[in-house]
Parts: sequence; C-alpha cells; structure tokens
Amino acid sequence: MSPPDLEEMLSGDGRYEVSSLPKLEEFLQEQLSKGTYDLDVNLAILKLYLLFPDECKVEVMEGILLKALLAFPAADFSLCMYQIPEKYHQSFREVVQLAQQLEMAKFKSFWKMAAETEILNQVTGWRASVQKFIAGVVSATCRSIRSDELLELLDIKQPDLDKLVKERGWNRSKEDKQIIIVNTASFESKKVVVKEATNMTLDQYRSFFLASNAAKEQHERLRPWKSNGVIWPRFAHALVGSVAEQLTRELVQMEGSQTESSQEGH
Repeated sequence: MSPPDLEEMLSGDGRYEVSSLPKLEEFLQEQLSKGTYDLDVNLAILKLYLLFPDECKVEVMEGILLKALLAFPAADFSLCMYQIPEKYHQSFREVVQLAQQLEMAKFKSFWKMAAETEILNQVTGWRASVQKFIAGVVSATCRSIRSDELLELLDIKQPDLDKLVKERGWNRSKEDKQIIIVNTASFESKKVVVKEATNMTLDQYRSFFLASNAAKEQHERLRPWKSNGVIWPRFAHALVGSVAEQLTRELVQMEGSQTESSQEGH
C-alpha cells in the first residue's frame, strides 16, 4: 500500500513527470528493506523510464523484478518484464532464470540457483515469500506428500516444517506420520445431465431446406467469379450442395411418411 502522498502523486500528473522518480525510487528501496510490496508504484517507475530513457537505472529495475519474483503466482514478473526495454534483459539473466524455475515448478532447482544468487539478499523476507508460494502449489496439486519430499521442496528444516504444518492447517497421517495431508477436499465427478433430442417439425424442416437451397443458388452465381484456382469456394459450394441434396431426400421421405399416415387414417 502506497503512502498517501504517493497515491496522490500517482493519481495525478505526477505519474508522468520525471521529477517524481526520486520519491518513487526511494519507496522501492523501502519495499526491499521492509518486505512490503506495491506493484502500482513499481510499474510507475518503469513507465517513467520508458518516457525518459536517460533516467533508467539498472539496479532499480532489478529491484523491481526481485519484488515481482516474490509475488508468484501473480503474473507481476511478466508484467514488469514487458515494461523493460529488451536491451536491458541480459542484465537480469539471473532473476529471469529464477522466475523460470518457479514458473515451471522446478523448486529444487530454484533453491540450488538461489543459493548462488547474491542479489536475493537485498530483499527482506524473500525466502518466506517463495516458501509460501511453493506450499500453495503443493496444497493445490497434492492430497498428501511425504515429509522428506516436502522438506526438499521448501528447503527448510524439520522444526520449521512442523511450524508450517500447523500454520497451514495440514495434518500428519494417522497410519504413517511421515505422510502429511495437505488437502482434505473431496473430489467428486459432476453429474452429467443428458439432454433429450429435439425433433424438428415438418414446417421447420421445410424452412431449413429452403434456406439451404437459396444458399446453393447463391454459390452457383458466385462460383464462376471465385473458382479460378481457389480451393475454398469450390469446397464451400460442394458442401452446401451436398447438404441441400440430403435435405431434399429427407424432406421427401418426411412428406411421404406424412401422406401414408394420412391415408391410413382414412
């Protein structure tokens, strides 16, 4: 949440004035040090960098990407990358690779890369944010998981895992204490409702036939104009023609059946 003065700045002309950058950049540093997050402010900085390219600071853009990285599963990271000119992308190779690991749910690989990425240390609370995201993914995709596997996915020690289990309302299996139940929702198949077939009346069928026949005649008129080596008009013409012929046969059969029924009544 932005301070009131920043909210007022962003809601007015200040959002597009270069003089606003120092204050916005200062608030980004506050986000990095205090663990807060404001996507609107960060996007405003990137927008001003696009409007005033000479003001671009690589370290500021990197800080914005680091904060967006911790916002998964939201699409903030991609949103911010789209606002950064491509010529700077190589400078953020490490951050981009980390984001890719999270996006593809390669969590063990992420932790291995994170251990070698020093820039993460400038972000307060980054580890807890990533663990929260991973725990959410596990809860959404699994019903249960072994504790040793969960320790690896979250890159935490046993005491921290016990604390997390309690915080998220998970439970250990009564049959096997090494199994953690992370999702107790029931999965039931939806009942399939079979709709009854709708039969057309003779009048409806006749109207359909007349419309199809009119379409066939229209294609006949257009064919000499469009058929010079073009496949689609020929196909369309043949399709409409075959439909019309089929409708003709079925209409004759229906009328014949109706006539027979009338004669039997007499």
